[in-house]
Amino acid sequence: MNKFSFLILFLAYFLSGCSCNPEALIELIAKSSMFKGQGEVMAIGHFNRIEANFQKDLSEEQSKIELKLYNGQLPELYENEANIARKCAKTYIEATESQDYKKIEIFIIKTSEDIPPQTLYQSSYLFEVASLSEE
Repeated sequence: MNKFSFLILFLAYFLSGCSCNPEALIELIAKSSMFKGQGEVMAIGHFNRIEANFQKDLSEEQSKIELKLYNGQLPELYENEANIARKCAKTYIEATESQDYKKIEIFIIKTSEDIPPQTLYQSSYLFEVASLSEE
């Protein structure tokens, strides 16, 4: 379980006992920038899970987004992987308004159903954000 899932579960548990509307708060969190673009990308490859990591430094020459896409269920995903990775990258950049990053790296990861932490397959694709924004 990643730290964002834990945070949401903690907030839901904490707020379930108060008189405020916890469903509204959870909906607000889900619509926040922390989760922007993830639903759209998950739909492209029918992914089970997404992890995003933003790396930005002062020079912006090394700024990069890493997007890990787990266990895609789209039948043609592994046959047309490069094009789907590009589509995911473009969709994520547009949804999160992250055009100020230099690169985005997409990892397509397949894990074992029996041992979820075990990676069976992984590939990566690196794109220049400016080239995706120009399309």
